Amino acid sequence: MSTITEAPSIQGTWNLDTTHSTIGFSVVYMGVAPFTASFTGVSATLDDAGLRGVAQADSIDVGDENLTAHLAAPDFFDIANHPELSFESGPLSIAGSTVTVDGTLVVKGNREPVTLTGSVSGPVADPWGNRKLAFELAGSVNRTGLGLEWNAPLPDGGSMLADDVALKATLVFVAAPEEA
Repeated sequence: MSTITEAPSIQGTWNLDTTHSTIGFSVVYMGVAPFTASFTGVSATLDDAGLRGVAQADSIDVGDENLTAHLAAPDFFDIANHPELSFESGPLSIAGSTVTVDGTLVVKGNREPVTLTGSVSGPVADPWGNRKLAFELAGSVNRTGLGLEWNAPLPDGGSMLADDVALKATLVFVAAPEEA
């Protein structure tokens, strides 16, 4: 794994632009369609050591109050006992506009290795003098390894939820003022 030396202007500390970033997941529901969710309370930093991020579990957005309550319960995220989900990687591997991020996802105190791949663009200057850098990342993880084991059988066979969860993130970072 290499550091981000191929793009020297990325070095330094970069903070997540939460207005322009999204972090979410999808899981196949009842064998027919993806169920999607995102987290609105997120923070992250990027530097030559890697990517570190936190999502507040109670910021999950699924568009339905009853489902949000079920996801907050011990069956899923157990937010009373585990208020945060986190991700931490080592140095990013960047080749041209392609990026690979090997890290660890922590949910409910359970740690699972995750590889995210995608694209990187920038850095660019915005009209207000900030330097910005963007990543489109995707990967997958088995939810049962993270302690998310709830499921229910379907009448015709199969289960309510698939075990594989697709992860997707659009991350826009702004260079810290001392780095701009």
